[in-house]
Amino acid sequence: MITNCQFPYIKYQSGKSSTEWGISHGEEFRIAIKELADIRRGLMLAKNPALAKKLDELALEQLAFSRKFAPHITDEIEGIAKGSNLTVTDLVILNNYTDFRDITLPEEGCSTVHIQTPSEVLSGQTWDMHRSAKNYMCLVHVPAGNDHLAQLVLTLVGCVGLMGVNTYNGLIGVNNINTINAKTGLIWPLLVRKTLEGRNLGEMRSTLLNAPVTSGHNYIISTPEGGEHLEITPSVSEKVSALAHGQVGGIFHTNHCMGSEIQKIEDKSSMSSTTFNRYNLLSKKTYKVTDLEDFKNLLTDHDEFPKSICSHFENGAQDPSFTCGGGVSDLIRGKHIFWRGCPAHDQDYKEYEFELVGTDFKKIK
Repeated sequence: MITNCQFPYIKYQSGKSSTEWGISHGEEFRIAIKELADIRRGLMLAKNPALAKKLDELALEQLAFSRKFAPHITDEIEGIAKGSNLTVTDLVILNNYTDFRDITLPEEGCSTVHIQTPSEVLSGQTWDMHRSAKNYMCLVHVPAGNDHLAQLVLTLVGCVGLMGVNTYNGLIGVNNINTINAKTGLIWPLLVRKTLEGRNLGEMRSTLLNAPVTSGHNYIISTPEGGEHLEITPSVSEKVSALAHGQVGGIFHTNHCMGSEIQKIEDKSSMSSTTFNRYNLLSKKTYKVTDLEDFKNLLTDHDEFPKSICSHFENGAQDPSFTCGGGVSDLIRGKHIFWRGCPAHDQDYKEYEFELVGTDFKKIK
């Protein structure tokens, strides 16, 4: 029996420590977190059974990199482990399984998009994963603290962050690229949260470019100043597209490498089979978007189903590209929509809407 968490809205208590946040998160979703950790361990070992005897050693190495880079977020991960009665290894696997050592699993898809019109700055993404992840999606509201702004984080129970926005109207999103240069480094959802501590595009970019990453990802960072796609790997990073303040247009990324240097180390055998189809659809449709509702409709579009932008393609265990949810933001007005499931095909589809009020987010739906 797989738990359906029903896309919970988890609001961390102001004044509590990162460890206390993690413990409360782990206690509330203990059963679901254990299920998800077991699923991800199984997927990882199915891809590379030789890792079985080295899981603890490699997990502790990744945790050490993470603690040096962002100790308070590492405390949260360890708190989740304690609250859910799981080991730190379990939580590292749950958070970082696509990057664990040299493993890349192609079911981590996603489409990231940034659009600017004369009056709008819009940014967001779909989250394409193994279908099993949909039931574990959640939204975490992180209050402001001494070392970070308030944040809304789309994620999975037990995981510290997949994408998110902060109260300076900065957004980060992520999609997977497959490269052959992986090495032990930090836990990438921790990097998402750390990047959200940036107060402007330059600070967010600097965090990403100076991170000791484990494997390859494309990161979208967006603020009212503009937006950028950065392909980042352990040995080389490239800005592959950008819109500066005042420019009009759209930039987007799916799951194939676009940087000329990073293409040289791309593992094309692990590339998502829907990446070019989704990229072509975005090429045709992005310019039509005029507001936040249009943007959400774009990311839930089913043209050329099942290899649509809202993807429903599953071709065996090694190549599902299933859209489990997503998020879109109006970075001028501070309006944000996050969803779990598919509005056209899921009876238990659920979404939240927020607006920025003062220095925090207010849930309006």
